[in-house]
Amino acid sequence: MEFDENKEESYQEDDFVDIYSKRAIFWFSFFNFIFGGVLLIINLYNAGYKRAIPPVIAFMAVFFYGSNLAVAYSGINLKLVVDALNVASKGGQPTPDQLKATFLLAGLNIAIGIIGALILTQYFFKKSFPDNDYYPKPVLKPILVMITLYFLLRVVM
Repeated sequence: MEFDENKEESYQEDDFVDIYSKRAIFWFSFFNFIFGGVLLIINLYNAGYKRAIPPVIAFMAVFFYGSNLAVAYSGINLKLVVDALNVASKGGQPTPDQLKATFLLAGLNIAIGIIGALILTQYFFKKSFPDNDYYPKPVLKPILVMITLYFLLRVVM
């Protein structure tokens, strides 16, 4: 068996696409599921996989609705969480029941974030981009957009 060292793989410059990395989509999805889904949709659009976009949008809508239902029917008393936040914002000490409800809600939100991020990256991203044949795009711009939207929404609400 001979190896020809002068022969490189026949990749054209057009074979590679600049997209947001799997890791970037995971972490954006973990902190904000909708934003991570939008980054994945941008990837799919830039790579020319326009038929893969509607299933991602449908999944995002179903998962968003399902996660809200999970929080609503989890049995966590959300009034205790709101009371704990009000007490803590005034410098007081929340009661043990308020703290327990707050930690349970935080744990549920973390679990939901991990599940959503894993589904977006391990199923949808891997299905469309099975190989590492892409150049990762820098994530500074999406980070700045996310921070700006966060502060704009805080001012409005």
